[in-house]
Amino acid sequence: MTEKIGIIDLGTNTFHLLLAEVRGHTSRIFYRERQAVKIGRGGINQGVITEDALDRALTCIHHFKNVIDREKVFRVQAFATSAFRSAANGQEVIRKIRLQTGIEVDMISGDQEAEYIYHGVRTAMDLHQENSLIVDIGGGSVEFIIGNGENFIWKNSFDIGAQRFLEQ
Repeated sequence: MTEKIGIIDLGTNTFHLLLAEVRGHTSRIFYRERQAVKIGRGGINQGVITEDALDRALTCIHHFKNVIDREKVFRVQAFATSAFRSAANGQEVIRKIRLQTGIEVDMISGDQEAEYIYHGVRTAMDLHQENSLIVDIGGGSVEFIIGNGENFIWKNSFDIGAQRFLEQ
């Protein structure tokens, strides 16, 4: 039996939508979209998501919801990252997304973000047995992960993303 799933990554600069068909232990990505929402712009260093950023976010999420509905995807997981973690109104923005679209958003920690990045990289490429350094430079944070083909050894997330520096 094939199931369609959706993943939404609500990053500080870019929101990503990925749709895949899953059958057993195999998957096939059939839709991928990214939008430069820049939810951190104008407020990330003040610890707030601005009204303009909220409007851009809701416009994007409504569009993603239309794609999800059109493709008949019934299981969606959405993750909010650094800009949401550091914003005093991050939970309120998540609540508005849920109320307007029905999409449940999980705010993940920097450690969770680093772990998901490791699993994504490990799935996308063969890390072999030697340890590798994985660096994910985002708008609100940078994750450093040391790992190999079997597991990660160390991970950390730092609030030193590109949008934070740009606004300083």
